Amino acid sequence: MKYLNKTVFSLAVAGMSLFSGKVSAQFLGGHRLKSDEDGPKGQFMMYGSLDYSKVTTPTNSSSTVSSAPLGVGYFINNNDLIGVNYAYSQNSVNHNVVYKQNEAGIWYSPSVMLGKYFVLIGQVDAHYVWGQQQTITADAMENFNGFRLRAYPLIGVLLGGGWALKFKFAELSMLQTKTKQEGWTKSYVAGISGSTFGVGISKNFDFRKKSAKDDN
Repeated sequence: MKYLNKTVFSLAVAGMSLFSGKVSAQFLGGHRLKSDEDGPKGQFMMYGSLDYSKVTTPTNSSSTVSSAPLGVGYFINNNDLIGVNYAYSQNSVNHNVVYKQNEAGIWYSPSVMLGKYFVLIGQVDAHYVWGQQQTITADAMENFNGFRLRAYPLIGVLLGGGWALKFKFAELSMLQTKTKQEGWTKSYVAGISGSTFGVGISKNFDFRKKSAKDDN
């Protein structure tokens, strides 16, 4: 029950964060597209980013590979998307993998136009998490699983042709994982920092057949 209460609380906070983002957008002159305006309703969107980093010292080297995340969404109207996504991360030390994590789940994303080429976007993710990590004795890998709840804002820059750049600049998230040996481990992220900043790209696809009226 305590985990359920924390989950409900986290979702409530995430919802308030998205609501505050919409309110802020109104002060910035933002607006949501009406149903009869030309927009992406009925289109699909694919998005994601791939990251790689490596640190080398005279005695050690470490590297991280991650996708953050890769997703597919559907515009239920001109402003809101729902979809599924997947993320992967792997840490290596001296070319030996010490941690790898998968997560997959669903997401919801409302948006507000800021002029013609900019969009303020909110996103909420609910993910199942699983992977392996090196044990304390460093002689084996142990399995873990859990869940992640996350909410974050983005600024989108529309590039034309359905392409857009997305800049994430803050995050509120909760990650809970467990192993047979250690039980539950909890971690939280809240605020703006280098670790919460990210850049991704997206592309909209329209698979609907155009009517004769649209072709004229």
